[in-house]
Amino acid sequence: MRLKKNGVSYIVTVAIMTAVTIAAGLFIWGIVGGWAGTSAMDMVRETNKGVAQQRSLLIVEFVDRERGIVWVSNPGKADLVVLSCTIYPKSSSPPPKTYQKLIEVKASMSNTYPLEIGSQCQLVGSGPYVIEITAIASTLYNDKNPTENIQWAIVVRQDV
Repeated sequence: MRLKKNGVSYIVTVAIMTAVTIAAGLFIWGIVGGWAGTSAMDMVRETNKGVAQQRSLLIVEFVDRERGIVWVSNPGKADLVVLSCTIYPKSSSPPPKTYQKLIEVKASMSNTYPLEIGSQCQLVGSGPYVIEITAIASTLYNDKNPTENIQWAIVVRQDV
């Protein structure tokens, strides 16, 4: 007498193994694709911040100490938000800063904007002076957290 062997056919085994392999491959492909997409978006965001910083330009046009006004202009390509303005003695270190929106300076070759000494621009000590202004591209500025992207700000220093 012959014994009958019952078992799974070769074709069914191959089909199951193929399905498992394809499913595992698609799962790994999805994980890697998601990670690559997220990484690419982070790189794009950082590049955009660097471009905004490179397009930022702020010039101290004139410091009128009699009237108490610092005139600034922005011939760059990005609108700026001035975050701090300090006038301090040339022989000393800059005083501590607080960052807050003082004024918005539009990118324009023909407009100048005033910063009032005392209320917007802090005056410390006696001359000769250095003026230091910190500004950030308006696209990077966050009203709720002014220091969020402060590493992308520009700092302008000039003897007064």
